[in-house]
Amino acid sequence: MREPSSIKSFYEGYSDQIIKKRFESPEPLRRYAHRTQYDALLSLVPQGSSILDAGCGEGVLSLLLADKGIASTGVDLSQPNIAAAMAEAQHRGVSHLTQFMQGDAEHLPVPDDSFDVVVSSHVLEHLPNFDQGARELVRVARTRVIVALPTCLNLCAAAVLGGDYGFWQFSKTSLKALPWGILRIIGHVFGEGVQEGYAGSKELPHIWRYPWVMRRCLEQATGWKIVRFEASTLVMPYLPALIPLIRWLDKHRSAPLLRNLGYGSIAVLEPPKT
Repeated sequence: MREPSSIKSFYEGYSDQIIKKRFESPEPLRRYAHRTQYDALLSLVPQGSSILDAGCGEGVLSLLLADKGIASTGVDLSQPNIAAAMAEAQHRGVSHLTQFMQGDAEHLPVPDDSFDVVVSSHVLEHLPNFDQGARELVRVARTRVIVALPTCLNLCAAAVLGGDYGFWQFSKTSLKALPWGILRIIGHVFGEGVQEGYAGSKELPHIWRYPWVMRRCLEQATGWKIVRFEASTLVMPYLPALIPLIRWLDKHRSAPLLRNLGYGSIAVLEPPKT
């Protein structure tokens, strides 16, 4: 694994391009998966809350909130991401509802208890120090933290971990990738999860955790309690014709069994009651 300073140096200049590649993807499965994940996050933000998106990327969540007339602040380490977020907000005419700033998710540039709700969507798994990033979320939150992470008990996750980064379209690679990914998930079951790497580098942290590990790590690191846990989406690979079925399943993504089978999971944390 790279040194922490090297990891952060990489992300300072990295451009996510999430809006173009994922949110507006021409591939139905990919587009559905990512839009559903954001819809799930939005549904967990209480009305009237002050909101921080910690690790906002290109500001997708903040822009979606702004479309609903809700103001928010976004922080990201990447200067290209911040520039893209500001430009998109201006293009949509919602700059008055968004504030973006460059900052480190392990050392958020805001005081304690600054926001009612802090959202962290697929950020902690990239950090050199997961626990420090999680502690920062609760430091700046007053009432609620919402965390989304990649979790591995899903066939799309298995495809990715097997080396098929296009789970939305079947190919020759898929024939080997899916079973290999399943074997990797089984093989690491007594560990934290399966390391994928990121942006073509195996030296960058990006662990697909087991759902029970995600829950344990978040509660231990923060001292807060998980009050809700659900799958981000129960999307399945290669077959866009199944989207109507997947959409029905996603209505039940917080059910006791299904909540562990997501292509990513979402945890809602609140301070322990005294």
